[in-house]
Amino acid sequence: MKRFKILLLLIMACFFKLSAQNLLTNDNSLVVVNTGVPFTIEGDLSNSGIIRNEGAMRLHGNWANSGDYSSVSGSFYLIGQNQLFAPGESTYSQLSVNSGGVVILSDLHITESLELIDGIVSIVAGSKVLLQSNARISGGDVNSYIDGSLFTTTQGDFTFPIGTEAEYLPVTLKNIRATDSVGVKAFNSPLNASISSELDAFSETRYWEVMGGSSFEAQSIGLPLLNETFIESEDEAVIAFTTIDDQILNVLGIPKIVGSLESGTINTPGNILAGYYVLGDQSMIGPPITVINVVTSLQDGKHDFLRIDNIEFYENNLVEIFDRQGVKVFEMTRYNNSDRVFRGSANVGSRGDLQTGNYYYTVKLTNSKRESGFVYIKN
Repeated sequence: MKRFKILLLLIMACFFKLSAQNLLTNDNSLVVVNTGVPFTIEGDLSNSGIIRNEGAMRLHGNWANSGDYSSVSGSFYLIGQNQLFAPGESTYSQLSVNSGGVVILSDLHITESLELIDGIVSIVAGSKVLLQSNARISGGDVNSYIDGSLFTTTQGDFTFPIGTEAEYLPVTLKNIRATDSVGVKAFNSPLNASISSELDAFSETRYWEVMGGSSFEAQSIGLPLLNETFIESEDEAVIAFTTIDDQILNVLGIPKIVGSLESGTINTPGNILAGYYVLGDQSMIGPPITVINVVTSLQDGKHDFLRIDNIEFYENNLVEIFDRQGVKVFEMTRYNNSDRVFRGSANVGSRGDLQTGNYYYTVKLTNSKRESGFVYIKN
């Protein structure tokens, strides 16, 4: 009789705050939480009947659903400690995690929003969290993230607030294009892959899996940097990729680092596909450069400027030219063999055409790599 009274109150309530110690519904039970009604369960919630939640359910204990749970606009708040959450065959409009940790025991489908406030959400038994129909996710930091597979149907840019049991390892994909959901999962173990000739080493402590169908692609990927002691310098940090079938790591494009190897992010453009991604150390980021060391004023299309082949692989380069006394007469960043070139004129000190003769050049490719030699100028 007590259970029947609780259910009847929930069905009829519209404006009152309700609570219960434990709630166990049987096959014939119907629970309706009306719009605007807050309902707190201090203990466990187990459902084998029907629950319609359009209010605000707050659960301190465990949740086991083998029945019918639905919510078009209602909220579900997890506010307990070490909660077990078995959502069953159901979807959740708004789910908020503000607890001491939650273990998800089956697939969790979100239609509107997932809010991560506090507590790590651990996904086990091959399950996943799926954000449906462009559902959004908010929060995510070292105290609250998804430990497991997180999928989204979002097109465009998306940051996955994921990690492992030990650390927060978020991933950002730019310009996602897919006809199905796209997922990411982090691992805190060595990746079983072979090293290619362009790579010196790769992380033995963590890697990421990007999951998507044959139509999936993205334009760039961003990974966190956390005390990457195996990488000798920021100039040599790269992201390496391998397909599930290939298992041979290859370096992606030229990366951009924000922050440091101890605490930062590394972003790399490229054709991002499903597969495995790992941080790597590469001794030479791009191919060797070749300096065509003659510049004339003839403007005959042969030696109109100082041509440096492959300089485009080193976006943050610096080109400097010195006279025979060691005085700098020219400098330019982001040299590109196009609109940013040296044509035999000084842009440091006394400007104008330089005298015919031999000059000394240096090309700084990265913080630790330089090329130098002589260039002959005929004016």
